[in-house]
Amino acid sequence: MWEGNEGVAISAAPLTLPELFCNKSLIKGLNALEIFRNFFYRTKGKIMQLHDKPKIWAAFAPFEPIRNYLDENADFDFNRSGDLADRQMIKDHLPGVQGLFVTLRDKIDAALITAAPDLKAIATMSVGFDHIDVEAATQRGIWVSNTPDVLTDATADLAWALLLATLRRIPEGDRLVRSGGYSGWRPDLLLGTELSGKTLGIWGAGRIGQAIARRALGFDLRIIYHSRVRKPEFERQMRARWVEWPELFRQSDFLFPAVSLNEETRDKIGPAEFHLMRRSAILVNIARGGLIQEEELIRILRLKLIAGAGLDVYVDTTGIHKKLGDLNHVVLTPHIGSATVETREKMAFMAAEDLISILKGQPPKYPVNEIQNSQWETDLERHRVRTA
Repeated sequence: MWEGNEGVAISAAPLTLPELFCNKSLIKGLNALEIFRNFFYRTKGKIMQLHDKPKIWAAFAPFEPIRNYLDENADFDFNRSGDLADRQMIKDHLPGVQGLFVTLRDKIDAALITAAPDLKAIATMSVGFDHIDVEAATQRGIWVSNTPDVLTDATADLAWALLLATLRRIPEGDRLVRSGGYSGWRPDLLLGTELSGKTLGIWGAGRIGQAIARRALGFDLRIIYHSRVRKPEFERQMRARWVEWPELFRQSDFLFPAVSLNEETRDKIGPAEFHLMRRSAILVNIARGGLIQEEELIRILRLKLIAGAGLDVYVDTTGIHKKLGDLNHVVLTPHIGSATVETREKMAFMAAEDLISILKGQPPKYPVNEIQNSQWETDLERHRVRTA
């Protein structure tokens, strides 16, 4: 309770501005300052909320619908340079940031995480998360989320595009025509290999591996696969056959790695595996460059100990090994497995929604790690109090 100019008792229960101005008896006892004092008491929570929006920074420029969504729900900014963010740029933008939006090109290590005292969430617009030090983030109580189950079809489509382009020598034909070197049909011009009746080998029977296999049925291919755990339902549906690791390389005409990169799988395909492969075999990699010993692959391709390769991923994610570019029987694409409008928009929205959920005190839909609620909520509240 407080009193107006004429001793009128004012209730602590707040009134809206229309309620105040419609109450003539009350208006007499109040001056303008007291009216607005009552109004701001009423709207205090909303005003505080405007200043309490979580701060999010993106290391890239998201699509416009995603920017609009983040603008509505956060104090949002992003890399406006028109180029990829380097380490220093990311570090410079970390102070005060609670949510960090990155791609697989942005390496977020323990040192960067330490440099971000307010950070509560890292969302990567990718399935893979080996570019983030998840252990360091977990120790700091920072959620990490990714975008699984969304790029399966787009990546499987590209795997088949690479195989067909390599088998039928499409890039060579394109270059020939564009250069003016095509002078007419010849019986021996750019002879390729047919698909039908061949054996498709898949390393890994996860979502992408199975999607690649489904597409093989229309080409009348035999399907073999190797994985740590057999998949009876996959075998039944796709008429696929599980084989031991060496047999995968001995029997495959077309070989697709389709596993994640970790300490167990890194450099797994090397000299011993290449030695088992047929000279007519094609290797297609849409998974991770680090699965294959790249220098050994280049040596094998130069010696034509396998027929060719279609590659979308490389050991060095910032560039393509120069020696690969000299090989006509290799088709190269710049890591575009998920590069469709539909898939990239889905990925961006998944990551953005997880950032907002986390910073509103809710767990993400697609967590990579697990953070105890008590630690995470206490940290969020501490931040709100400090910035209020």
